[in-house]
Amino acid sequence: MQGTVSAAKHGQKIVYIQYLRGLAALMVVFHHILKPRDAFFSPLGEVDFGRPGVLIFFVISGFVMLHACREEPLGIFVARRIIRVVPLYWIMTLVFFLLISRSELFSGQMPDRMPELLMSLFFVPHYHAVITTEVWPLLVPGWTLIYEMFFFALFAIGIACGNPKVVTTALLLALVVIGQVFSGDSAAFVVYTNPFLLLFVAGMGMAELYGRGWQFGRMLFAFPLGFAVLLAGGFGVLPAGLTVPSFFVGAVLVVAGTLAAEQRWSSRPIEWLSKLGDSSYSLYLSHTIVMIPVLMVMRQLPLEGWVQFIVVTALTAIICVFAGLLIYRLLEYPMLTSMRRWVERGRQPATA
Repeated sequence: MQGTVSAAKHGQKIVYIQYLRGLAALMVVFHHILKPRDAFFSPLGEVDFGRPGVLIFFVISGFVMLHACREEPLGIFVARRIIRVVPLYWIMTLVFFLLISRSELFSGQMPDRMPELLMSLFFVPHYHAVITTEVWPLLVPGWTLIYEMFFFALFAIGIACGNPKVVTTALLLALVVIGQVFSGDSAAFVVYTNPFLLLFVAGMGMAELYGRGWQFGRMLFAFPLGFAVLLAGGFGVLPAGLTVPSFFVGAVLVVAGTLAAEQRWSSRPIEWLSKLGDSSYSLYLSHTIVMIPVLMVMRQLPLEGWVQFIVVTALTAIICVFAGLLIYRLLEYPMLTSMRRWVERGRQPATA
């Protein structure tokens, strides 16, 4: 869930990766809108749009880190990752905490939620308080950030060792192997040895090929093929044992196809996709919060069946996207701009 992708070597944005980030965030939004709920008709409630979207994010993160950040000094890398991820996540988590805790303010239960809140804020893997089988923070979409921040920590170790590509890849592969050889049910073990980590490796591999001038342009077919594979898995068309592997393969193909589009059509900007990509982090973190009051209002509409499904899905998606754009413009972008200036000012004396 990083911001605008900049090419360290070429000095230009990889605009189509930015577009893809926006589309992936939109997939997650639709996944949560379509979930089965009382009083709402949802014929697509069992379709999994969410996991493919976040797996695309993991591949993108692996690509961006190696392509744009491998030469950053360790301190600058850490500072930039923190200011990019943490402030908005903390704000959205605290807003959500206050929202769900309204009924607990007078019952004395809020203190009982503080450990969960603190673990969520500091990306400590833990099982969700309600859905106890899932390693989720208080603000559920933040579960991906636990993986992201762990990946960034390993990448920082790679930078400190002088070879982020080799060191980070070796660490990720070793952890996944450990997870396959040994068993454990602690939240930390589940996250830190999860096969999801392989998607970061795949992204870094594509960054290495891209940096070497590999012609992804010949793989334009990978984009529609990848989405077809993701949809097949999401709709449950494939055998149960192939669903998760299809998500992995589909996510990698979609990113490869996006790089092909970048090499062919980077001179053709798409304004609405650019804005969606820029605001993708705000959209991703805020949409489940925005949906709470929106669905409360939608529940009162005298609609049912397919008419209700179409109206509720369309209006909720539009409102979530608009809210994401607004939060990006009024909060995330100004906050990032000022923090980046602070980091760069701190860097000047050391550079001199």
